[in-house]
Amino acid sequence: MALERLLKGFADFRVGYYRDHLDLFDKLATEGQSPKILIVGCADARVDPGILTQTKPGDIFTVRNIGAIVPPAQIPPDHRQHGTSAAIEYAVRGLEVEHVVILGHALCGGIAALVDGDKGAFADYDYLSTWTAVAQSVRDHALSELKDMPRAQLTRVVEQASVVNSVVNLMGFPWIAERVAVGKMVLHAWWFNLVEGQLYAFNPETAEFDPVLGLKVRPTIDKSTAFAAVRPERLIAKFAGKPAF
Repeated sequence: MALERLLKGFADFRVGYYRDHLDLFDKLATEGQSPKILIVGCADARVDPGILTQTKPGDIFTVRNIGAIVPPAQIPPDHRQHGTSAAIEYAVRGLEVEHVVILGHALCGGIAALVDGDKGAFADYDYLSTWTAVAQSVRDHALSELKDMPRAQLTRVVEQASVVNSVVNLMGFPWIAERVAVGKMVLHAWWFNLVEGQLYAFNPETAEFDPVLGLKVRPTIDKSTAFAAVRPERLIAKFAGKPAF
């Protein structure tokens, strides 16, 4: 039944959207893609970047994985398989995108598994904990600073702090840092609350995620941002009631 829904959806696409946008698909086929935005989002079935942003084919280059996580750059390259890093490199160096958005979200199962650790329901999975360990230091710091916080709220803090951590990791790729420094690229840390349908963006001045209420949003990192301001520990400190140093 589930697969039949997909096949029916594709049939509807062929006679509907595709036919209505033949010029667009012809242009994409003959001229190639030229998106200006890369979104690194979560694989969660409830949070589709294209649907959330109501974009058309060719508008955004999308990478999706568990937790919307960006791993640290491997310098020098070790010639192992790095799927997320390879996709980011293609979007930045090949397609020359101008914006990179890390899009985390509420109720993220991958981040919840990270928070629960070896006591969680997914502790015996073969690959999950190794991948989410990219944000292990964020999780450990949150657990240390927020010992008495309820699990649901703590998980939300780690969701947001992990997004900031991924933006920090982006700056470890030389070809990203170079583009940011000369104003050719801007980085964004976003978090979507699917319960209320609200998008939030990280404000490096306050170390908080502010609701996005209009058509403009403050970037997390651009050429004028003090990189030290963008630290997941600052956000955790705010939740702990401490100054966001």
